[in-house]
Amino acid sequence: MKKYAFTYTKKVLYSGLRVVVKRMPSPLVTINFWVPAGVKDEEPEKNGLSHFFEHMVFKGTANYPASLLSRQVQALGGVMNAGTSLDTTDFYLVVPREYWRKALELEVDLLFHPLFDPQEIEKEKMVVIQEIHLDEDDPGERLIHLLYERVFSGTPYGKPILGREDTVKTFTREDLLEHQKRFYHPTNLTLVVAGDIAEEEVFGEAEKLVGEFRDLENFTFSPFPSLPSPHQQIVSCSMDVHRYYGAIGFLTEGIREDDFYLLRLLAVVLGDGIGSRLNVVLREEKKLVDTIHTVYSYYQKAGIFAIFYTFSQGKKEEIEEEIQKEIVNLISDPPRDEELVRGKNLLRSSLFSVLETTLGTAELLGRSDVTDNIDRVVHHFFNLGSFRSEDLVETVKKYLDFERATFVFIEPGV
Repeated sequence: MKKYAFTYTKKVLYSGLRVVVKRMPSPLVTINFWVPAGVKDEEPEKNGLSHFFEHMVFKGTANYPASLLSRQVQALGGVMNAGTSLDTTDFYLVVPREYWRKALELEVDLLFHPLFDPQEIEKEKMVVIQEIHLDEDDPGERLIHLLYERVFSGTPYGKPILGREDTVKTFTREDLLEHQKRFYHPTNLTLVVAGDIAEEEVFGEAEKLVGEFRDLENFTFSPFPSLPSPHQQIVSCSMDVHRYYGAIGFLTEGIREDDFYLLRLLAVVLGDGIGSRLNVVLREEKKLVDTIHTVYSYYQKAGIFAIFYTFSQGKKEEIEEEIQKEIVNLISDPPRDEELVRGKNLLRSSLFSVLETTLGTAELLGRSDVTDNIDRVVHHFFNLGSFRSEDLVETVKKYLDFERATFVFIEPGV
């Protein structure tokens, strides 16, 4: 098999800005800024501020007030958006190649010159609060919130990305300006440009646009608290739904640890798609569930390995017993060669699908750079052949202990 080579160029500019360039034969270019600031960096009374900041920068800048910014992006044929996570916030703009310089200029203006109009702040509060209410009414989202709240108890990772209604209502223009001063400066940003652009052109243009901005001021940052000692927890509630929703979560290591790669492979082998063990046994053979899948969500400080399932008729106790039995079976009956090949191929396919687009490539590079190290993150994806069945068995023994699991259940009711 031909070995796949993944190359990129990274440079730290005089301003302190980290710039990553990935040349790709595409008519589109993605400009993607990343900042290592998310829920983990918020004070409890300001929960949701990172996400609210992300919303507010699109409400106009000094050079493009109000809706002029959106109009300018559309005039370029571009698509602009952003995202907030527990660890990061990022902003991207995808445009035809000939407009990449203008796109970079717009992105810099977005981050460094937002207006934060007080009237727009009040309007946007209601938009975000509506988002919070929609999440509360969605059983899938409610399940995840309850799971994270318990597994990551006592840490910022247990708090919602959107914040809470009572915290969002208190946000002020001063809060947004303070957040910008703390996190949005060249030495704390990574710029990723993916497309058919020469590296030196990108470096020169980026330095020209951000070189004038000041460095980090002296701020006191709260350290990330110690992770909780895992212990068995059982959480249940009722909602106005027509079927049952369940989740079993385990506290794990995050993206910076070597087990990150094995946990991703384990999630695919155990519960990704109709060929996975849990699907074959619980859904296809015993017909105990309507859906079942596993997810490994990885962050800078920790991770969570979760099994999600839904059913319309039956008993959760029987389902949980069968899930536990299949986990134990992974130890006594380790994944066979065909299971490993399937899992590795699915992981490879998912990665290659991401790398097919300039946006997917930029997001992979950006998140990897601000949460860990690009080379470390991508290395094992191109060396999946080194993972053995016995490695997955040891991973199961290390993390999937049901005596330390969190069980969350939502049932129909008022």
